[in-house]
Amino acid sequence: MAKNLYITSVNTFSGKTALSLGIGLRMQAAGFKVGYLKPVSTQPYEAGGRILDEDADFVRRTLGLETPPWELSPVIITTKLLNAVLDGTLERDLTQDIKDACQKAAENNDVVILEGGATMREGYTVGLNTLSMVEHLDVVALSVVSFSEGCLAGMCALDDALSAKRRLADKLLGVVINAVPRGRLHFMKEKGVPFLEKAGIKVYGVLPHDPYLRALSVGEIIDALEAKVLTGAHLRERIVEHLSVGAMSVEAALPRFRRQLNKAVFTGGDRTDIQAAALETSTTCLVLTGNLQPSATILKRAEELGVAVLLVPDNTLEAVESVERLFGRTSLGQPEKMSRFQAMLAEHFDYDALVKDLGLS
Repeated sequence: MAKNLYITSVNTFSGKTALSLGIGLRMQAAGFKVGYLKPVSTQPYEAGGRILDEDADFVRRTLGLETPPWELSPVIITTKLLNAVLDGTLERDLTQDIKDACQKAAENNDVVILEGGATMREGYTVGLNTLSMVEHLDVVALSVVSFSEGCLAGMCALDDALSAKRRLADKLLGVVINAVPRGRLHFMKEKGVPFLEKAGIKVYGVLPHDPYLRALSVGEIIDALEAKVLTGAHLRERIVEHLSVGAMSVEAALPRFRRQLNKAVFTGGDRTDIQAAALETSTTCLVLTGNLQPSATILKRAEELGVAVLLVPDNTLEAVESVERLFGRTSLGQPEKMSRFQAMLAEHFDYDALVKDLGLS
């Protein structure tokens, strides 16, 4: 009989999908047959005339699962479904649909990874919140808690772990503390982990913050802005770690440009001076705003240096805000990211303890 592991998080964008995928790949490498399911999705995505969850489909493809993508999320919350719940006209038994999907996912597998909602409060309206899921499915949960820079000495991560324990009680197998700044790793391991363990919370890993993993690809920026690609159409997989706005003088911009590696520079298409300065530093792409075409000299130099140049109708502030919202939400779609995250898990995550606690052999 397959073992089930429900991976959840207290807050959004804590690394839940990445952890689900990383554990799945490691278990496959160890010889286990792995299934995957995202019981409830609030991010409907249409492909091929069907509604599915895009992140779940990415996990499916990466794990090499044969399950059709539309079967990975038995309940996808659309506006239509939500209205039916609110109106009292829903004819489906959502919980039973999820139970049936879990039973099917368990067939011929040793372990099934169930990826929970974005937060522990998500799903109450439709009766499918985290607590109800682990109770109805009778599964144990692994919660991801993320370090918050604006919180005193990592207290928020500890609070989130205690909150998960309070809500899930004995259903909580343990936690993973993610995105801990390098300078706070010692504190978290030497003080935070023992504190949580005294509270009855097992910590399976303390993962360091790696800005590269939260970076964007050029392709993601192109898609988000619906940008016209002037140079570098083949550079969609290149990584952008920083955003920089070129709205000042060249003298003021250059020191910042030199400090930031692998950056995207946002500036007006008529700011040839800023564009030229950006191209002489570590720049991955130029985002030119206002639909103002750059000079032929800039385009030629960008092609020589392998820098993507994108043209958008938005003003600079609008373009930057649109891209800023993507940081931390991206998948591990780039092979380099996936390899890097797997290496991090190998060093900082206790797989052996997890396998033992799940009762796998």
